[in-house]
Amino acid sequence: MLDTQAMANESASSSSGSSPSWGLVLVRIAVGAILLHAGWMKVSGGISDQLVTSTRESFANAPGIVRAWGENVVLPHPTIFAHLIAWGEFLGGLALFLGALTRIAGIAVSFQFVNFYFAGPESQRFFVLLLAVCGLGCAISRAGRRCGLDVFLAERLPRWMT
Repeated sequence: MLDTQAMANESASSSSGSSPSWGLVLVRIAVGAILLHAGWMKVSGGISDQLVTSTRESFANAPGIVRAWGENVVLPHPTIFAHLIAWGEFLGGLALFLGALTRIAGIAVSFQFVNFYFAGPESQRFFVLLLAVCGLGCAISRAGRRCGLDVFLAERLPRWMT
């Protein structure tokens, strides 16, 4: 015998946005693994200023505000930004992979990759844009709330963090 009330309740709870779909959980884990690996390769291999200084030409060809940001803030401080890039990828990837502080991590990763879209090689732009959109999607959907540490952190931290 079908329990229509139980089915209606299940349907209402799954469409209420209380937790993201399993598809977004898979996206979160995959993007986290990609970033975790890329960040670890940079961190463990030694972080070089060339990570930043090699973007000089890209920043020179970037649109107004991105060009100003690159030339006036990023390029004069290559050591700081090389470390921010490497550790941002590693820690952002770890957070997404574990589903911890997913909103913060997703927004930070998106910001990082939107900047890389303009500063990185043109051949990687579509992949970088895809990572930025996936990070933002994880942040908006709270993708750590279905299967991640955010399930446990949500009770202790403000909603905007998890």
